[in-house]
Amino acid sequence: MDHKESILTFPSLYRETVSKYGNNNAYAFVGGKPIDFNEAYRRINAISALLGKAGIEKGDRVALLSANMPNWAIAYFGITFMGAVVVPLLPDFSPNEVSNILVHSEAKGIFISSQLIPKLDRKCSDKLQTAIITDDFSVYFSNDESLKYDPTDVPSSEYAVDEEDIASIVYTSGTTGRSKGVMLTHKNICYNALKGRKIQ
Repeated sequence: MDHKESILTFPSLYRETVSKYGNNNAYAFVGGKPIDFNEAYRRINAISALLGKAGIEKGDRVALLSANMPNWAIAYFGITFMGAVVVPLLPDFSPNEVSNILVHSEAKGIFISSQLIPKLDRKCSDKLQTAIITDDFSVYFSNDESLKYDPTDVPSSEYAVDEEDIASIVYTSGTTGRSKGVMLTHKNICYNALKGRKIQ
């Protein structure tokens, strides 16, 4: 697909980072061996490919309920690189809050770390089709029984991602009722990140 991506999108800025700093360290556990941006970019593309095979399309919501780990970032970018919308959930959300957000966001997929699986009720929403374990990207469940993560895989087509596309829906903690979602575009987040670099 021929498409000139806008500057202020995650895939556009990330590719720029890879081209300039590909061999620099990107993500790591404390005390662990880091991966560089080149490797991170390969894994991100593999996640986009996995989601595509799972039937996730541009604009679809994919939740992210995970402990802090390098694969959190890989999953986040893998979702947004294909034009899907990431719905990050706080690990301390209650099972009821998780279910309410999955229903309200109409999430078709979820990345979830193994320790948080008890918070997931897979039957809470008939929209939820796929769950992937963030720790190693193994498939927890899916409508496609053959679905499997391949770290060498790449998306079958190029995704057109624009600045005004929704990148993320961030839900509040719901202290005065049910959580409320705030929609953020690629431009919203990228602009804030770029301006943040200039604050001394």
